[in-house]
Amino acid sequence: MDFDKKASMSPEYLLTGNQTDHLTYLTWDFSIFENEVDDKILQKNLLCAACGHPITKVREKIKIRGRHEYRFNNLGYPIVLGCFRNAPGCIGYGGISHGYSWFRGYTWQIQLCKNCQSQLGWVYISEQDRFYALVFKMLREEEVKENNDRESDEGSSTPA
Repeated sequence: MDFDKKASMSPEYLLTGNQTDHLTYLTWDFSIFENEVDDKILQKNLLCAACGHPITKVREKIKIRGRHEYRFNNLGYPIVLGCFRNAPGCIGYGGISHGYSWFRGYTWQIQLCKNCQSQLGWVYISEQDRFYALVFKMLREEEVKENNDRESDEGSSTPA
């Protein structure tokens, strides 16, 4: 998978292309029953778009106030983000802010990729809750490689 060395929270980058087309899990209609295909998608890693460092997994997606996806306007340019329960590939930067929160009742802190320090979003913290709001444009899905080891083992059996 190619990573975008120009990936940043800049208006120029965020305004190029669609901010969500590259994330297939957003269009997947998950079954109400457990199944193998849903489980494969939920196990996918979401990686930093700039360097490929693992940030979180699709299974960490959550709904805050009934929605996973939010759209905001930040200094005149659009931000489209998703909410996640956990993002171990992020590291906080700067202090915790009590003002101008997109989510009422929450404080926030900027979150960077632990590997390349690209800004990926924010962590939101309240007395009862904590979640990560990550910009979709700053994430990529890990390509799942099919396991062909079983086929090669079956084809190369040795006589007993």
